[in-house]
Amino acid sequence: MNSSLTSALPSRAREVETETGGKRGTTILLIGASYKTSSLEFREKLSKFLSDRPERLRLRGVREHAELVTCNRIEIVLATDFPSIAEASFFSAVSGISDRTPFYVHRDVEAISHIFRVASGIDSMVMGEDQILGQVRDAGVKARTSGASRGTLAALFDASVNVGRRVRRELGTPAAARSVSTFALAFAMKRLRRSPGSVLLIGSGKTIRLAATELRGARLFVATRRTELGPFHGSKPVPYKDIGKVADRCDLIISATNHDGYLLKKGDIGGRKKRVILDLAFPRNIDPELGTGSSQLYNLDDLARAAPAPPEDDVASAESLISREADSFSQWLFATRLSPTLSNLHQWAEGVREEEAELALRKLPALSAREKKVVQVMSRRLVSKLMAPPTRFAKSSSPELPQRERLDLVQRVFEPGEPE
Repeated sequence: MNSSLTSALPSRAREVETETGGKRGTTILLIGASYKTSSLEFREKLSKFLSDRPERLRLRGVREHAELVTCNRIEIVLATDFPSIAEASFFSAVSGISDRTPFYVHRDVEAISHIFRVASGIDSMVMGEDQILGQVRDAGVKARTSGASRGTLAALFDASVNVGRRVRRELGTPAAARSVSTFALAFAMKRLRRSPGSVLLIGSGKTIRLAATELRGARLFVATRRTELGPFHGSKPVPYKDIGKVADRCDLIISATNHDGYLLKKGDIGGRKKRVILDLAFPRNIDPELGTGSSQLYNLDDLARAAPAPPEDDVASAESLISREADSFSQWLFATRLSPTLSNLHQWAEGVREEEAELALRKLPALSAREKKVVQVMSRRLVSKLMAPPTRFAKSSSPELPQRERLDLVQRVFEPGEPE
């Protein structure tokens, strides 16, 4: 490590080197803030802070990184040889918006266990909820196709998805019982205390589609930019400019869209009619000041506070499986620290990809910027899929073929041969 860089950092952030004189192996570092440790307002602020300038997450000492951003959590997952430097670099980057109080930090097996718990829905407001599994999968794919993650984090996110599926399969909980939408609707109906005659749904995603299915007895209005209302058969479309007029006539309003800014503001609806408003969007779509008088406004943090505690037996069973899987992955990671095989393999594959992609683009000079991006993404996805089988093989171990021998075989298969 460069001595000038070391001396420029606080002593607590300098990385201890091993007795052999080399730097320590790869550490998985997870830094996050969730609905359990922070307010919705804080998560909105942090999300905007990071999305406005993505380069803020180009942290010192980091080889791979991935981001998991949902309505209930913002987590940065890093693969680094210098975890203290990376951690100090992160908190330096966000020092302008907060102190460290809302954040949690996990390393190695604790970080692995945490991401497995998140993917399994154990850390969600509704235990085992399905949406987070897709969000973890998408975060891993995004990091991989952008080139931000390679061997370590790509394997971690793949393992997280597999563990998440296993936990749900073993618990055997019906999908309806794992739905945040179902819980949110029950929450709203309890406070409305009557069946809604008219309902305004803002958005067209999974949450809104599920709500529409469960509210078929009501007169449904759907505000969305989509021109087709296929999933909302029998509903009446509402232009965004008319949301306030329609909302004023509705008993129940549910918003869950990625619109930037408030779609309903204080003064847009009258105060005489008793109604319940659920703002399930991140960032929020409904002005918080609208929840006055006869209009009851609730957001994601309100839902979290009302969520029931999960069954202790289910939690214990899930935690036991997660612990075993986290230990297994940690052991694999330790083995790869001792052998550079997988790291070298992924670096070789990325080098080949870059060379071939550049060659193809030079032969296709008329491509637009968007088309060039498609070629790059396609090449990354192709490499990712081709590298998955040898990575899975190297991760496994058995008495007949221990992991050390598997790593040796992978190295021999992909080792460049001498020209004849």
